Amino acid sequence: MATRNYDILVWGATGFTGSRLVEYLALNAPAGTRVAIGGRNRSKIEAVRAKLAAKHPMAPISLESMDILIGDSQNAQDMHAIASQTRVVASTVGPYSIYGEQLVRACVEEVTDYCDITAEIPWVQDMSRELNDQAVRNNVHIVPLCGFDCIPADLGCLMLAQYSREQIKQPLLHVKGSIVGIRGGVSGGTMATLGNQLGIEAHRLWKRVKAQMSGSSTHQSQPPNGKETNRAIVHYDQTLGRWQGFWVMSIINSMATKWAGRELNYGPGFSYAETMTARNVFMAIAQSLGFAYLAALMFFSATRNLLYMLRAIPRPGEGPSDKFMKSGFFSLHLEAFSETEVFYGKVSGSSDPGYSETIKYLGESALCLAFDRDESFRPGIYPPSVAIGNKLLGRLRNRGCQFDVAHKIIPASHDSTKKIQ
Repeated sequence: MATRNYDILVWGATGFTGSRLVEYLALNAPAGTRVAIGGRNRSKIEAVRAKLAAKHPMAPISLESMDILIGDSQNAQDMHAIASQTRVVASTVGPYSIYGEQLVRACVEEVTDYCDITAEIPWVQDMSRELNDQAVRNNVHIVPLCGFDCIPADLGCLMLAQYSREQIKQPLLHVKGSIVGIRGGVSGGTMATLGNQLGIEAHRLWKRVKAQMSGSSTHQSQPPNGKETNRAIVHYDQTLGRWQGFWVMSIINSMATKWAGRELNYGPGFSYAETMTARNVFMAIAQSLGFAYLAALMFFSATRNLLYMLRAIPRPGEGPSDKFMKSGFFSLHLEAFSETEVFYGKVSGSSDPGYSETIKYLGESALCLAFDRDESFRPGIYPPSVAIGNKLLGRLRNRGCQFDVAHKIIPASHDSTKKIQ
């Protein structure tokens, strides 16, 4: 790779997540890291830079000296000009199926590594089918899915598969994930992406929801250990002693982990299912119906615009307060099945999963691509576990993220007695 002006470019620096990613890198990147910030509106980017510089005048990476790059996400020439100047792009500009394609193409062709926080799996798969071979030839790492969807499930399954292979000497067949505690907010950008995703993928998503509701999308064969893995979404979990309901990110996480399982050969027919803990069966049913109701409201533009008008959901660029994000947390319980053994994992975070934890995940992914590359990295377009798995896992553990595995249920490292929101 020719000498580049920057180590990392944050693309989408004026957005709710993008501006906080700039702040994270300024405070946590190694001294001397060359960070640039970019987007389509110079005055807005300058305002973000000035605000952050005033907030952190002694930041290890000077905010006021960060260069600004301007471009239109849908203009191929602009994206090539930007990608050619940096070693890594970290993008927060969604919906990615609308604003991400030209940037990914430019990164592949300009030999620039890339990471983002999309949850738009169908778009990622389309990009992979079209550009993966070229990315491999160019030795480029395109790493989507670096947010709360899908890092906990994706790296959690990687951790369990390695444990199963190295300690139990058996392939990993199935993992059942349960969100046992969570508190977090949502930004306008996330809601805009949700609306777009539902609009273009409604049929495909609905087929998967129906399959999960019937229990037919989980592991197809029962492990010899006799544990039931083919569950309906609303069910009583004997291990946890809690009712389970539908979890909105389960479809995305299931697709990402199965993809990684095929690429990394976790085990024959590996599968992943995910639900959310509820206080009782009535709450399990209610939260499942609530997610479906919200999806229906977001699907239609008229009801979506009404929600914006009533301030029931935030507009793009808006999101939860810093105080609220600091009060957030999540805890993901993992139950893993090999041929004869059942063992457990725990992934948790001590701040808002959709923002504070996601920013940490994306920031460390960008730093990993910039400074940790070795023979374990896999070029192409792949989930984080496949592209940069163990290096990123080590970084996140060093940043206080819990990724643990054992033969018994593991308590979360933070206060998991907080009220589930």
